[in-house]
Amino acid sequence: MSTPTPTAPAPSPALVAASPYLKQAIAALQTFVTTVLTGDPALLPARVAPAAAIFVNQVILLEPGLLVAEEGVAATSINNQLAGLAAKLP
Repeated sequence: MSTPTPTAPAPSPALVAASPYLKQAIAALQTFVTTVLTGDPALLPARVAPAAAIFVNQVILLEPGLLVAEEGVAATSINNQLAGLAAKLP
């Protein structure tokens, strides 16, 4: 008896649209962690605030692109649902 190969469900359109921005945010977080944890441990507290400020600003700069991508997904979903509802009406 053969074992069926499991298949992963397709990712949601919202996740697909957000993926490039999430990857950039993860890269920014990695840079933040590397910046804070690299160097003299005695200076770690002095590195946290500037590195955190840079990280937060990098994430803020990603927001407009993310909102545009998600807006397209939301508009498509809403229009499809409305079209389906209209098709059910006599």
